[in-house]
Amino acid sequence: MLPMDQISETDIERSRHDPRFKQVLLAKALEQLLATLYRMQRDPAHCKPESLRQGALVAAKIADVIRDLDEQAQLAESA
Repeated sequence: MLPMDQISETDIERSRHDPRFKQVLLAKALEQLLATLYRMQRDPAHCKPESLRQGALVAAKIADVIRDLDEQAQLAESA
């Protein structure tokens, strides 16, 4: 997977037309978000409960999008 700091405009454009590539980018974003939430949770001095809740909600939304893309790809492959 690509590091988030290496995502180019070309990658973003490609993700608009390639659902599998979009999944890869979203999975990387989710991975980094979860790692950040984990670090926040382990450092109470920098952890606000509301920030963790918001991060968890965003993570759930990203996971839903990834799952939807996977379902769409499976339907397209079976058609």
